[in-house]
Amino acid sequence: MPPSAESPRGPLAEVERLAAVRGAVRAAEDSDGLQRLVRMAARVLHVPVAMVSFIAADREVVQAAVGLPEPWASLRSTPLSHSLCAQVVHLDGPVVLFDARVDPAYREHAAVVEMGAGAYAGYPLRHGEHTLGAFCAADFVPRQWSEDDLLLLEDLAAVVSTKLTLRMTVRQLEESRAQLQDLTDRLHEQSRTDPLTGAANRRRFQERLAEEAARSERHGTPLALTLLDVDSFKRINDVAGHQAGDAVLAEIAARLQDTLRRTDLLARTGGDEFAVLLPDTDLPAAEHLAQRLRHVVAEQPVDGWDVTVTTGTAAHRPDRGVEGLYADADAALYAGKAARSTPGQPDGVPEAAAEEG
Repeated sequence: MPPSAESPRGPLAEVERLAAVRGAVRAAEDSDGLQRLVRMAARVLHVPVAMVSFIAADREVVQAAVGLPEPWASLRSTPLSHSLCAQVVHLDGPVVLFDARVDPAYREHAAVVEMGAGAYAGYPLRHGEHTLGAFCAADFVPRQWSEDDLLLLEDLAAVVSTKLTLRMTVRQLEESRAQLQDLTDRLHEQSRTDPLTGAANRRRFQERLAEEAARSERHGTPLALTLLDVDSFKRINDVAGHQAGDAVLAEIAARLQDTLRRTDLLARTGGDEFAVLLPDTDLPAAEHLAQRLRHVVAEQPVDGWDVTVTTGTAAHRPDRGVEGLYADADAALYAGKAARSTPGQPDGVPEAAAEEG
């Protein structure tokens, strides 16, 4: 006797089950194994129709099939009102119909009236605790399903369930690995980025400085470094507080970054101190850029404050090494600060730079 169609176990729109259905559909998209299994089932059982289908919230998704009549064969999708496989999911168990046309529970079902189903046997496709759909066979005339017929369908449903679970698990592992790699990359980037300004932090700056110095020495290409210090920054913190000071630093960094090339590196190396690493840049070009950087900061108020920066620029010399490059730029910055503090010194003091040779 077929189970009653009037006693569903749970709603089709159950969230976790539908999520599992979506995963099963994705997992089965690139697999031709399901089509081979339904062809085999049709041949062995001598039935015109066999298929694997998943039951979504509002429709039956036909994943693999043989013998479906038109227009269902072309649509590869069936309204739930026309789906006998939906009953497998509703009842969470097999549905077996020998003569659907006289079965009181199914004789008025749209699959029987409109699609002409005469006999049907479907077994659940499961993933964990969820019933995703059915592996089924159908005929357009009444049929006496033998015990071997039903065992074959049950076994094929179990094979497909195992195959789907394996593919879904592999896909989930791949997605988890990709998410973990993305998280690792983001954490790595965060560990090398200043959280306030978005510029590189001291660690990243030192790594890149060593890399660019080695490249400069290997290929004989120029390399320059400009250090920047915000003038009288302590006054902003003392008068308006650290939140205002942070806003000023963030805006300064944004202006500096907008002025630099994509290959340049802006780093925040201290509280109000920045460094700009300039690959493939000689001293005159670096001095010119430093002048532009001072201008973009001073040309208009920074978050309501009139702010200037002092810069110090140096060119890399192989005999001085990385430490020498930084020391030369720092000495130039110190000279620039000293010049600014000289009474009567006008704004826009010429750039202090460490000369080559």
